[in-house]
Amino acid sequence: MTARTFATGGPKAATGNSVNASEREDLANFISMISRDETPFLSSIGKTKATAVFHEWQTDELAAPASNAVAEGVSYATQAAAQGAEPLRTRLGNYTQINSKTVTVTGTKRAVDQAGVADEYAYQLKKRGTELRRDVEFDMVNSWNSSNGSGTRKFGGYQAWVNHASTALNVLATPGEYTAPGTTGAGTAGTFTTVTSSDLTSLQLSHVDTVMQAIYENGGKATKLMVSPANRRVFSAKAQAAGSSSSNAGDGNVRRNIDADGKLRQSVEIYMSDFGDIMVVPNYVMGISNTTVSGLADTKNFTALVYDPMWFAYASLRPMQEVDLGQLGDSIIGQIVEEGTLECRNPKGCGMIFGLSGA
Repeated sequence: MTARTFATGGPKAATGNSVNASEREDLANFISMISRDETPFLSSIGKTKATAVFHEWQTDELAAPASNAVAEGVSYATQAAAQGAEPLRTRLGNYTQINSKTVTVTGTKRAVDQAGVADEYAYQLKKRGTELRRDVEFDMVNSWNSSNGSGTRKFGGYQAWVNHASTALNVLATPGEYTAPGTTGAGTAGTFTTVTSSDLTSLQLSHVDTVMQAIYENGGKATKLMVSPANRRVFSAKAQAAGSSSSNAGDGNVRRNIDADGKLRQSVEIYMSDFGDIMVVPNYVMGISNTTVSGLADTKNFTALVYDPMWFAYASLRPMQEVDLGQLGDSIIGQIVEEGTLECRNPKGCGMIFGLSGA
């Protein structure tokens, strides 16, 4: 009996004089997409409309609490002078960013009978559209992009706004490697000198507590902690170990939960801090390596985001659309284009922990 061992391609790939040459291939009529397609941050925030390449919004503040006792019959002029000037409104803005993917499919590729694909061009459009949404997610949470209107426009990502709220927790072993932006509300991310892997540290529950307190003191309230997959495991491990040893004595007193069915919960999904409950959300995009931070070849797991989704929105100038460019020789070509920016309605209502190792 001849052995039935085939390379990828099945019996179709057998040689013409093989006894197996007549056998049909067994190829399922579907294609499995093996990449994750979620956009956790983009999906958690709101949507709004932009009408210009520089999208702006305003914030306002209340005067700081103070003693406000006045004498009986006090005059308006005396009270107004004592009261002082009211806080000024602040105008913030972020540039829109054009995001695009192209598609090229030959006439032959569209004509041949393919397993799992009715129309190669339509399939590629859908695939590129999903990739585009993931690219926008990357620019929002993992790129450290600053708002930039010259040349190729870029919107300022999450890190460009949290830096101005005094809620960014730098846990680098050498804090001086980081320089915070000097202008409030400019949509500019901080800069780094040479950061090495030895400067990084492990995520601690105390880090989350510190940022939550800073946000609370600035008038905000965070509801989500977004971390990379590696930091998600670190957080659960620290929460489960909290209070069980002297090394974790400052991390509270969290215990595993075994439910009525005997299931052991290792995961910690909601952390009840002194300043409100916060949901822990993993984001695989934050576990992707990039070279944004100077001197650090691998910045995956570097940042944890602490925020309230109600203060963010994606402002769309041009919704995602297909542009059919027609024929190019024997190929049909097309482009997917969309344009928008990140709106941070309250920089004081979000925070960040950076300098994390993911271990």
